[in-house]
Amino acid sequence: MRKTTNSGGRRALAAAGIALAALVAAAPSSAAGGDRGHGGSAETFQGTCEFSGTLWQHPPLTNVPQPGRAWAAATGVCSGTLTGRKGRVRQLDRARAGYVAQAEGTTSCGGGTAEGDGFIRIAGERIQFRFTEARGPGAGVIQLEGARGGFAHGAARVSDDEDPVRIAQECSGSGLRRVGIQIDLATTPTISG
Repeated sequence: MRKTTNSGGRRALAAAGIALAALVAAAPSSAAGGDRGHGGSAETFQGTCEFSGTLWQHPPLTNVPQPGRAWAAATGVCSGTLTGRKGRVRQLDRARAGYVAQAEGTTSCGGGTAEGDGFIRIAGERIQFRFTEARGPGAGVIQLEGARGGFAHGAARVSDDEDPVRIAQECSGSGLRRVGIQIDLATTPTISG
C-alpha cells in the first residue's frame, strides 16, 4: 500500500503558524505605560471590534459536510473600555487589535458548526476565550465566552475582496483551503479573559 501525504494540509498549518506568530510578535506587550507585572492577561473589555484576516481550513471545505479544523488570524481595531486586572481603566478609540482562533467541527462550504478557543489582543492586553460558530454559506454567527466570564457576539463573513466565482469553483472541486474573512464583534456587556 502506498503511503500518501497531505502537503496542502501541512502548508496550511505552516501558514497558520507563521501568521499566528507574526500577529503575536507584532502586538505590543503593553499599551504605553500600561499595567505591568501580570503578563498582559485576564483583562476586561466592553465595546466593539472589527477585524480582517485569513481563515485556513483542513481538510479543505467542499460542498459535502465533513469533520475538520480551522485556524483564523486577523488584525483590526477595537473601541470601548479596557479595564486591567489592577483596576486601571483605559478608553480606547480604534485601538490596534488582533484576533487568533482555532476550532474543530463538521463544516462544508454550505455551513456547519465549530467550537474552539483563541484570544483577542487589544492595546497590548490579551483576552482568552472559548469559541462557538454556526456557519452558513459565506458567513457565520460567532460567540466568544471569556476565560474569566462575559461574552462577545458577532458575525464572520467572507471578505469583500474575495472572488465568489473562485470560491464556488474550489468548493465544487478540490476544496477551499484558505479564504479572507471579516469579523465584527460586540461585547454583551463585557468579556474577561
